[in-house]
Amino acid sequence: MSTAAAVRALRAHVETWRPYTLWYVGLVGLAGAAVAGGPHHPWVLLSAWAAPTAGWLGGHYLGDYFDRHLDAGSKPHRPIPSRRLGAGTALWCGWACFTLLGVLAVLGGWGTTAAALLAGCGIVAYSRWFKARGIAGNLVRGALGAVALVYGALAAGLAPDRASATPVLLALVVAFWSHDAMSNLVGALRDIDGDRAGGYRTLPVGRGVPFAVRTVLALYAVAIAAAVAAGLLAGRDARTAYLITVLVVLLTGVVALAPLVRRRGGMPVVVALRAHSVLVVERVALASAAVGLGLGVAVQLALALPMVALTWVAQRAMRARHELGPPVAGLTLATRSRVPVEDAP
Repeated sequence: MSTAAAVRALRAHVETWRPYTLWYVGLVGLAGAAVAGGPHHPWVLLSAWAAPTAGWLGGHYLGDYFDRHLDAGSKPHRPIPSRRLGAGTALWCGWACFTLLGVLAVLGGWGTTAAALLAGCGIVAYSRWFKARGIAGNLVRGALGAVALVYGALAAGLAPDRASATPVLLALVVAFWSHDAMSNLVGALRDIDGDRAGGYRTLPVGRGVPFAVRTVLALYAVAIAAAVAAGLLAGRDARTAYLITVLVVLLTGVVALAPLVRRRGGMPVVVALRAHSVLVVERVALASAAVGLGLGVAVQLALALPMVALTWVAQRAMRARHELGPPVAGLTLATRSRVPVEDAP
């Protein structure tokens, strides 16, 4: 393979990884281990981060594999339909990532093994069946974040003197489940035309944009309420910094979602794309806040600041190209996006 071909193949893999989403799920797993209060050995914390991240990468490979025919019509520039990444290669890479997840899970014990199996089944079920089935698909996809949190908690083990962490973990499970379902639904608002053409009955396709936007707001309200509850249930020493971070998250979420409310009668792709781009950064801050509940604000900031920066830079460099295709001379991001999508029947 020539150098140019190798670089082209590597770029296709990196696009499939979606580096602007890569850091979040590992932080959620790390948060589970931190809040559970078990021994914070470096190997345990690394495993709590690495295993969900491996599953996340595997999900991207398999998701793109299962969506390859849909993407061929609506997003032909993506790695598989553009033939920069073979469908078979994507399938094998997905299973390789799942194998790494399985190895780490088995080393962690029966609890992490069960959580990994649940996550793997959820990833495949979402990509293969539930994505096209309305709110069920969003809830299945959202559950993967909650499972990552549980995986981290099981990897660390609940310390006997930290039994009070259980209510905090349960509140965080609700928060991340609702938040991930919400952000997945915002992604569906971005893809209405392609999903409708491909026969995918997502919530915006089946029930219309206004109903989908109302559902987004309801899920976000549940996520923030559960996140606040987790802070109120936590120890006083970690509560203040955490709740301040949640307030910042809420304000950022309002900035992200307000344009969806204003344009719910006709949703331009670029509006939904920008909203989702802000949410991708916002959820990194939310996950880092949960890490801070267990490991302290210094660790929270040490993780959040570089990961937020990496997420933002990766989005600026890759997101529009991955969703809308290569830039065209003389066209802005808005004009490259498709026309507004009116309320579906």
